[in-house]
Amino acid sequence: MCCAAWRKRKRSSKSSMKILFLLPQIPYPPHSGGRIVTWNTVKRFAESCEVRVACLYHHPAELEDLDPVKAICHEVAAFPAYGKWSITPFLTCAVSPWPYKAHRFFNRELFDYVQRLARRESFDVIHAQNFYTTPYVVGDETCLKIHYKENVEGNILLRYAKTSRNPLIKTAAWAEGRRTRRFEWQACKKFDQILTISPLDRDTLLRLDPSLPIRHQRPGVDLDAYPFLDEPSGPPNVVFTGTMSYYPNSDGALAFLQTTWPLIKQQVPNIRCTIVGADPPEAIRRMHGHNDICITGRVEHIREYLQSTHIYIVPLRVGGGIRLKILEAMASGLAIVSTPIGCEGLEGKHGEHLLIAEMPDNFADAVIALANNHEKRLYIRNNARALAENVYDWDIVIRSQLELYRSLLSRRRTHSEFPASEQGKSAPASGTA
Repeated sequence: MCCAAWRKRKRSSKSSMKILFLLPQIPYPPHSGGRIVTWNTVKRFAESCEVRVACLYHHPAELEDLDPVKAICHEVAAFPAYGKWSITPFLTCAVSPWPYKAHRFFNRELFDYVQRLARRESFDVIHAQNFYTTPYVVGDETCLKIHYKENVEGNILLRYAKTSRNPLIKTAAWAEGRRTRRFEWQACKKFDQILTISPLDRDTLLRLDPSLPIRHQRPGVDLDAYPFLDEPSGPPNVVFTGTMSYYPNSDGALAFLQTTWPLIKQQVPNIRCTIVGADPPEAIRRMHGHNDICITGRVEHIREYLQSTHIYIVPLRVGGGIRLKILEAMASGLAIVSTPIGCEGLEGKHGEHLLIAEMPDNFADAVIALANNHEKRLYIRNNARALAENVYDWDIVIRSQLELYRSLLSRRRTHSEFPASEQGKSAPASGTA
């Protein structure tokens, strides 16, 4: 059932690009990686385009967050997704080629709404964010179809399978990872252009199918929201931020605290560690108050914790895409230590914009080196901010993305004549991508 739908009466200029964003969640507030990308994209596209948003929500309380989206868009509709532990997607994926998350994010009424909207509005562009929204695109729509991938979900599951010690979980993650990646590849073939937030994800997909029309699209950071911060006084403080209900974050934080933090404390006795983020698992919560470790849980404003940071860490062992938290730390001028997986896809250089090291020993050495060398921290802080300003400013990133869409539209119109929108499309069966 559609629980929220809204449309403006006033229409834009005929020259405005008409674009429909298909989103796996309400894009506001921009507190998590996915919402940061979608909110900054929708908000900036809406400055010059006629934007409509069709999205899913995951709790009725989220519907209050539609107001800022309505304020900038011509039409907004939100439909309920299945809950994280709902039994229906688990049962249906057991008898379907679709992976679990494709079922969890599929709402038949949202599909019907998108098809009605496409027939009514004659969009220039349909933009599907992440593989969860690709079932809402049939593939024969006459407009330009863009698929934006924040990560290759199948790769995350396959990495999880490699790190898990539980043989049952390892087997299940491996099977689901392969099924998910196959679904992602098949879904990509419905689109005119695929954009990946990471160049490594682009390369992964091209190895699967060199014919895919795919390119790398940088993410961004809001430089006004994350100004350069003065380094705090007092003993060095190591900080990690991230939603702890997201497995790669909690896995990395726990591994750091168990294997790497003791090595650092041996060499820098007065150093402190702060883990910031909602819903930390019990294994992490138990460490609060021990060995100068602070576990905050959910916080209202992340900025005050960034202001107290001497060294920002990204100790991830699994994941995909690009960690936007690194861009926020760079914009804030923080000295960063990351694992290779934590910073993959970024254009920062080791020793210049951040330090890159594997846990535990090399990672500990990098943190110790920065804790004992103020000049080195300052050098990395200044370079990191410059990189954020020159390469990752959202205004620069979205301007480039908007120009790409217009260029693709122009070429499409030059080489083909758009037929009328087709009528009577039916929803895809659960066994097809």
